[in-house]
Amino acid sequence: MATQREKISSYELFMAAVSILSIVNLVLVSLSHALPIKYVIVSIDVFLSILFLGDFLKQFIKAPSKRHYFFREFGWADLLASIPFPQFKILRVFRLIKAYTITKRVGFRNVVREFFRNRAQSALYLIFFLIILLLEFASIAILYVEGTDPVANIHTASDAIWWVYVTITTVGYGDQYPVTNLGRGIGMLVMLAGVGLFGVLTGFLANKFVPSSDESEAKLDKMQRDLDEIKSLLKKR
Repeated sequence: MATQREKISSYELFMAAVSILSIVNLVLVSLSHALPIKYVIVSIDVFLSILFLGDFLKQFIKAPSKRHYFFREFGWADLLASIPFPQFKILRVFRLIKAYTITKRVGFRNVVREFFRNRAQSALYLIFFLIILLLEFASIAILYVEGTDPVANIHTASDAIWWVYVTITTVGYGDQYPVTNLGRGIGMLVMLAGVGLFGVLTGFLANKFVPSSDESEAKLDKMQRDLDEIKSLLKKR
């Protein structure tokens, strides 16, 4: 069994997944020749850099010994990796090394057990990560299939990211829209994914903040018992 100190949280798993995505993006940027697609990847990477900076500040503030965290636990690498410059992005490998070390020490079964033990929190981080993936790769896909069409209105990275965002949220302003059959097919998939993700998120929030009927009945029963006890005490007087 893993001790309390050896547990790996859903947040740490989420940050490990974000680190993997950031390294994948390094490869994609080097392979991509179309500037709009490259700008999509760079834009998402800037957002990931903000997440990394927030994580560094969180770890630094929580660290019992800030000097130990910064120098012995590669805090300096976490800080530099949060800077969205190509020279520093390779330092994100240190995050993967730390995540792998923790996972190896804790054990894969304990990681899975911890994931399902905190299902609500795990689901929230999973949805957030899937939204990031959908935003990036749907933007790349729509630019790839619409970019060569002469009547297309999705030409730039901002066009694509905006279109995917409003489609995921099912707002659909209509200022950008696909004109090719393949692009419309991508739009249908993005809408379905958006409905599914936000449906799960809504269900999570409902379960988190709205008490179940069993809990409500238990509270009412307890209140009734308390009232009965008060009545019996008043009668004795």
